[in-house]
Amino acid sequence: MLREEKMIVAFPVGHLLSLAKPVLALRGFINETLITFPNAPRPSYAVQVLSAFQERSLKPARIYEVRELQIALGLVAAGEGISIVPSSVHGLKRDDVVNRELDDPTLVSPIIMSMRMLDQSPDIREMLELIYRLYEQEKIPYAPRTDPAQ
Repeated sequence: MLREEKMIVAFPVGHLLSLAKPVLALRGFINETLITFPNAPRPSYAVQVLSAFQERSLKPARIYEVRELQIALGLVAAGEGISIVPSSVHGLKRDDVVNRELDDPTLVSPIIMSMRMLDQSPDIREMLELIYRLYEQEKIPYAPRTDPAQ
């Protein structure tokens, strides 16, 4: 695991909940249509989001599962529902979707990099060095390094 990324909620512009407070709780979304992604393969980010609701004994009114993030955001923009998305979505800078923070710091998604066990290739070491250098430059918190390139 490289790091954990906070989950946030995406609303259509003008949605009443997006106007209420800058930080919101999952329990406030039980009457909403939740748009999750991806719908395959499993396990996936969608499973993480649905588990977050289940762990809090919450159930959204309706759940739409779509193939990918951009489809989910398009449906949110069209007013079809809301979506719990990774905070990196802020970087997309869409003007038809409003993002709000969630009040629970445990609502995170792991950012992982899979590689063959004991792989010592220079390419992987260089990729990890680049990732950690970027995290340092951008002041992005990350998990303690466990790679051989430390």
